[in-house]
Amino acid sequence: MKRAILVSQKGSLNQEIKSMLPLANYQVLSTTDNGMEALRLAHRFEPDLIIIGWNLHGLSSSEVLQNLIVQHLCPVIVVLTREEHHVLSEAIEADAHHVILYPCNMLEIAAAIQLAEHRYALETKYTQQIQRLEEELKTRKIVFQATLSLIEQRGFTEQAAYSALRSQAMSTRKSIRAVSQDVLKGLWLPNSE
Repeated sequence: MKRAILVSQKGSLNQEIKSMLPLANYQVLSTTDNGMEALRLAHRFEPDLIIIGWNLHGLSSSEVLQNLIVQHLCPVIVVLTREEHHVLSEAIEADAHHVILYPCNMLEIAAAIQLAEHRYALETKYTQQIQRLEEELKTRKIVFQATLSLIEQRGFTEQAAYSALRSQAMSTRKSIRAVSQDVLKGLWLPNSE
């Protein structure tokens, strides 16, 4: 069973959602109405889902929501009462994974959880792709700088400089990035042609 944290000062909301979550294969680890405590619990328990209401004690709901989204620990669902509809745009701008209105039924909770999990999974996937591309870009930049350094210092052609880097990488079983960094640090230079 997956684990959830409920963050709300409304006891009726907590009880109602707490009773529905087992039907969506979730158990409630903890409930709190304090924003600081919510952040502490999120790091302590590393839950699979956080459901947050509005008007918390301690930190404001907006600050808690922004922290949870930036830290990207798990999907976050915001539950608003009909009187709190004016903060809907704030919850959306903070990038909550889903927003539902209270009172709600089991079908709405189940759909919200699935949509939040899906959006969270997509965000994770895209973040990993961006990190991979950024690393690839850094590697290309380092290799380019090392190639340029060999051209300027040793008189290599571009193709010969790159071949020297690649040969050294294969013979030392290092990555071409590591060999290029060695060249830039002056730790290794190939013989001139």
